Amino acid sequence: MKKYFSPLIILVILSLSAVYAQPKFVIGFTGGYDLPLPQLKGTIDSANSESGESYWVKTGFNLGITGKYALDKKGRIRLTVNGGYNKFTGEEAFSHTNDIDFHTNMTIVNAGIGAEYSFTPREKTAPFIGVDFNSNFISGKTEETVTASTTSDHNTLGTTTTTLVSATRFGFAIGGGVDVAFNKSIGALFGFKYNFANIVNKQYNSSPGAGEYFLNDKENGTVKARNIMYFQIYLGISFYLDQQKKYK
Repeated sequence: MKKYFSPLIILVILSLSAVYAQPKFVIGFTGGYDLPLPQLKGTIDSANSESGESYWVKTGFNLGITGKYALDKKGRIRLTVNGGYNKFTGEEAFSHTNDIDFHTNMTIVNAGIGAEYSFTPREKTAPFIGVDFNSNFISGKTEETVTASTTSDHNTLGTTTTTLVSATRFGFAIGGGVDVAFNKSIGALFGFKYNFANIVNKQYNSSPGAGEYFLNDKENGTVKARNIMYFQIYLGISFYLDQQKKYK
């Protein structure tokens, strides 16, 4: 019995210690929470409603897809291609002689390329860091509902909707995370990113059309430049392609 028992133990140990080398190509699908940072984030009230110092959003969510291609044999260095959808919203109720309910939203659709470094590509738990260079396509709208008041001011009673003129900006994102392999085909993905969406191509336009407004993130006279920055937390699922089994 002993002569069969020892080889069996060896086989069990080998099977438990089996790991999977990082595949040549990975596709990840993610979703999560967006935390807008000043000056994207802000609280609007009677004192600052006309200042243009913020985009007045408070929270958001993200959906994304990322492709990763290993450039070296060990799978440590990867070329990444990504696309994402980010939706931010904000609302406030305040008084500006009249009572005002303010609602706003902003959508940022991004696409870009980047690079990633995996610290332990041959382990089932593989932490990584990376950087993306993104094109960001920005749109949105605001809605103000003004209710009756005892005195008149510049606000028009009723609901007024204005639409953000679509804008394109260029920026970067840096972050990291961990990929946890369940088997040679699929795994879980957890991560975070810091996004600076409008480093390049800031603009200021002073003559919007009726029912429109511009992003106006470039400095102009007394108007300060505005930065669009936000922090992402996400989780998702990874699909491994061209995976080869390895052993420790």
